[in-house]
Amino acid sequence: MNSGTLTTLTSALAGDADQSRYSGKYTQALNLAQQQFALDSQALFKDQSITVVGGTATYSLNTDFMFETKVTYKGERLDPISRMELEKEKVGDDWTDDTGEPRYYIVDPEEASKTIRPYPYPASGDAGGTMVLRYIPLPTDMSASTDTPLNSSALLAQFHIGLAAWAAWLLLSYESATDAILAKRQGLLDMYNDSVSRASETFKNTYSEPFRMRGSR
Repeated sequence: MNSGTLTTLTSALAGDADQSRYSGKYTQALNLAQQQFALDSQALFKDQSITVVGGTATYSLNTDFMFETKVTYKGERLDPISRMELEKEKVGDDWTDDTGEPRYYIVDPEEASKTIRPYPYPASGDAGGTMVLRYIPLPTDMSASTDTPLNSSALLAQFHIGLAAWAAWLLLSYESATDAILAKRQGLLDMYNDSVSRASETFKNTYSEPFRMRGSR
């Protein structure tokens, strides 16, 4: 389904068939729905290949990076480590200039930096190698009615109804919390969670992090 078809389905699920009650809110709700689905299912992922050069400590992450699930260097898995851990272990020593064969990696949480650092990093003159980062991306926003959610992934088209259900669930949050509205929202959330569970089960062998049901933003 594309954005236009999903909008029609979402409006039907929300009880707004003529799309007047929540006019102007459908595209945003569907974009938030695909972001939530990407986070909850972890079924949408990308690989970023990075050429590590001797003497270079940090490397830019793709702009759609949300969080990593696995990092390898020369085919060997690297473990995550934080700045805080290194500062505790290396009191009085500047860990930022440590060189050698990478065993760990650090993802800088600062949005302005958005970098990954192998630790230690290869010294100048080292031949370096390839670091491969598997990560969960932020799906590209839909704007046109012909846009397809979840980065146009045909594999994930079977779960589009879950996106419409979550979007309708979100739109109904504008209503008074009557028993009928609460029951309807719960039913929509159940539909969404079913899509997330099926996606997780279908693609459970394609990512490294354990599945974590969030259900709502």
